[in-house]
Amino acid sequence: MLVVSKSLLITLSLLLLRTMRFGLVAGHKVTATLIMNHNYPVEEHTVHTTDGYILTIYRIPTSFKSQELNDTIPKKVVFLQHGILCASDDWIINGPETSLAYMFADAGFDVWLGNARGNTYSRQHKNIHPDTSDFWRFSWHEIGVYDLAAMLDYALVESKSNSLHFVAHSQGTTTFFVLMSSLPWYNEKVRSVHLLAPIAYMRNHSFILSKLGGIFLGSPSFLSWVLGSMELLPITSVQKLMCEYVCSEGSIFQFLCSGLLDFIGGWGTRHLNQTLLTDVCATHPAGASTSQIIHYLQLYSSGDFRQYDHGREQNEIIYKQAIPPSYNVQNIKSCVEMYYSENDYMSAVDDVEYLASLMPCVELYRIPYSDWNHYDFLWSTNVKEVINNRIIDKIRIYDREHETSLRL
Repeated sequence: MLVVSKSLLITLSLLLLRTMRFGLVAGHKVTATLIMNHNYPVEEHTVHTTDGYILTIYRIPTSFKSQELNDTIPKKVVFLQHGILCASDDWIINGPETSLAYMFADAGFDVWLGNARGNTYSRQHKNIHPDTSDFWRFSWHEIGVYDLAAMLDYALVESKSNSLHFVAHSQGTTTFFVLMSSLPWYNEKVRSVHLLAPIAYMRNHSFILSKLGGIFLGSPSFLSWVLGSMELLPITSVQKLMCEYVCSEGSIFQFLCSGLLDFIGGWGTRHLNQTLLTDVCATHPAGASTSQIIHYLQLYSSGDFRQYDHGREQNEIIYKQAIPPSYNVQNIKSCVEMYYSENDYMSAVDDVEYLASLMPCVELYRIPYSDWNHYDFLWSTNVKEVINNRIIDKIRIYDREHETSLRL
């Protein structure tokens, strides 16, 4: 009976993953179009990682709202990195008055938007086709040590800067922890760090699918081997069509769209901007590797923040030890500001505070709303007042104090 159940589960899982690819929208890239539609200049850049992946990132070099400011003051660089199953669109779909990318541009910053391997904008490799499992043989560890490293280096070279300000959400924060722990010399390349809904330790994770997934996929098994290294939830034409009817304002089914975000990010929020649901649905999920999800489930099951568990035999070959090595967050010398909330299913309060206790330089900011969830950090109606203004003010203070210290 157990064998039959396991076989059925594997078959259904594989069928689900394959059918999710039906109607895949090739080249469905809206970041540049949205930025231009809002009258901001935009540049598209191609970044090559050392392991062969080809990433597309975007730059907003200036703003029509502050042309004089941008012409007379050397710009500081800010880099924004998205979360899992997300993309550069996250930072702009809330519109020019509220989206953090536009607010940075208006404030005189040189703004860069990253895209991790496997999402809508970064489905290329110099040798491997994305229709093969080899393309998807990565987790967020590789996104950290290869993608994020390459994107930061590229932005610094192009902007002729030595360091930058870094902002990330969700998995983007995980990749930051990975990079700075694994390659600590990158700490010298960031001026200030602002992390929204940070994820590293997941001992107190409350998402029901994590609890269920942890049982089947939280440790190396035949099932995790079968389901690993596959494309997960890319944008499809069917999804785009559905979004227009289901998530649009006035639709009797709109509650399904907001309900899905509540289910994943935290029930009961009063802050989500409902008018964004069509745009969110049309650009999300943006694709990922199943191994990224499995890696998170491993963290939940182990209670540790550590590298991918390939099983004892492979671990001995890859890591020279039976258990994956833990990330040494003591290596993160950059001063980090973490934003977290009570109602975030992906980033538990106790886990964030435990992580902060291990790091050398951390400032915690707990959102003063008990119903604030994982996606409110991006798309709430009051995100400008609660988070964005604070981040920009913090960065301005840092730059002012840093420049003063250099003159002394």
